[in-house]
Amino acid sequence: MAATCKYTWTANKADDWVLKLGFIGEGFAASTSSGGLFGYSLQNVSTPIMRIDSAHESSINDMKVINDSLIATCSTDGIKIWDARTSNCEASLGNGKSNFLSLASLGDSVAGGTELLGADAEVHVWDLRNTSQIVKSFIDSHHDDVTALEFHPTLSNYLMSGSTDGYVNVYDLSKPDEDDALHQVINYGSVHSCHFVSESRISILTHIETLLFHDLNDTNYEELVEPKQDDRGDLRQQWPNNEYVVDINPCGFAAYGANSTKNLFIVPFNPKKEKFKNSKTINLPGAHGEEVVRDVVIKPNTTQCLTCGEDGKVKLWELHESLKHYSIGTASSPPSIPTVKEKSDAKKHHKKTHKSKSQRFKPY
Repeated sequence: MAATCKYTWTANKADDWVLKLGFIGEGFAASTSSGGLFGYSLQNVSTPIMRIDSAHESSINDMKVINDSLIATCSTDGIKIWDARTSNCEASLGNGKSNFLSLASLGDSVAGGTELLGADAEVHVWDLRNTSQIVKSFIDSHHDDVTALEFHPTLSNYLMSGSTDGYVNVYDLSKPDEDDALHQVINYGSVHSCHFVSESRISILTHIETLLFHDLNDTNYEELVEPKQDDRGDLRQQWPNNEYVVDINPCGFAAYGANSTKNLFIVPFNPKKEKFKNSKTINLPGAHGEEVVRDVVIKPNTTQCLTCGEDGKVKLWELHESLKHYSIGTASSPPSIPTVKEKSDAKKHHKKTHKSKSQRFKPY
């Protein structure tokens, strides 16, 4: 089954890469490798909704939509909060020294992860209601670039980070210091992305296209239960015409590409069952030519799909049918998977071995 390309937008500058996408209001926002932001309406595709040529001094490493009007972006000059309606910068965040590579947002909380500087890479958390000071800092838990961050959608005291040092950490933000806050450590491989795919499960995608599903630790330490994990191995060997994986989206799809054949594919994904429906794979022919696709987003309960890539384009696609959209339900307490043994062992291993710097990988 093939999707149809309905419209193509071009980035602010001719040699830009378009790196990240997000739906905002009735349109979208996109970030670029020259530090720019731009966006258009999806109702009237020729109508721009924002354009900021110099949002940052260099490439925007990550972008997150906070709500219908606010966007967070990060780069070498820190983190900035933008009002998409006015193109005004509402706040500037940072620690004054670091190149921020990754972002997460939930409600009034924004987290940023940094590039390695010296011996450590850092994770910081701010409250948008008072951005004058950092709420939490984790400065000794990663020892290479922090490439991924995500708040748990319902257990808001949990923040997850992934790094090129091979570790995924889960922090309990309610704890006062870093050692106590380090709730869980998973050692798998250089992290491209990590997501909460369900209330108690995590997905980890590495820079060499391997995929792991793993339990999120419980806080019930009275029982000892080994964590359940499912290592899917190299996805390039399992999905046809697969040269790289863009991401595993917990909303219900995975995206992967093949530069040599100018193709992009979307595979429906059931995060509750952790199953991919390969028989329903959708082809986006031509995609972004021989250039890498950087981001894929699908508007929930519609047939509208956006892609962007290193060719400097954003493309609007019409899918043949809407994909089922998944979200994590409301929860008020931590998941019921007691795995204190794994937490204890992982922490010991983390402190013993984490100081040895691993080979560094850059995305793509």
